Amino acid sequence: MDERFWIRRLPWRQKNKAETKSAQVKFAPRLEITREEGWQNLELRLINRSSWAVWVEEVNVVLADLVADCKTAVPPERVKLAILQNVNPHETVDVNFDGVIYDAAGRPKGPYTCLVLIDVRYRVFDEWCNAKLGAYRVEMEALGGVGLRSARWYDKKMNQINGRVDPVTSGHKG
Repeated sequence: MDERFWIRRLPWRQKNKAETKSAQVKFAPRLEITREEGWQNLELRLINRSSWAVWVEEVNVVLADLVADCKTAVPPERVKLAILQNVNPHETVDVNFDGVIYDAAGRPKGPYTCLVLIDVRYRVFDEWCNAKLGAYRVEMEALGGVGLRSARWYDKKMNQINGRVDPVTSGHKG
């Protein structure tokens, strides 16, 4: 037999294959502010970069650290938004997210800021999966998005609170 045959069979030369088919799917949500005709809209982009269609069932939204001057309703702890749509291979679906944040914040009349945590539930190959979006600090003025930035500091803070990272030594426990 040829040497190339044996070299290809060496364990460190083999490609890492995902354990399940759903792990091979490249599906990711992303939060963005888009500008159209003078308006700024907050949109959730559902991006499918794989060769398989993905059924998006729902989006769970949790708001934290809400700062608003005048709320007209009591904000709920968590909001579920039913998407019920297929995202075809190599396509992107945009979902307007202004109203979701506005309702979840209690319909404030003035400017407000909050921390947004998003979890997208989807189905691919008869398996249910979740795609979590990192925390974002959102600045809004009624229904319009004003500012958006990643809140990586919040993720670190939550890890410290949950006991995963020791704040004194900055090392992992366990």
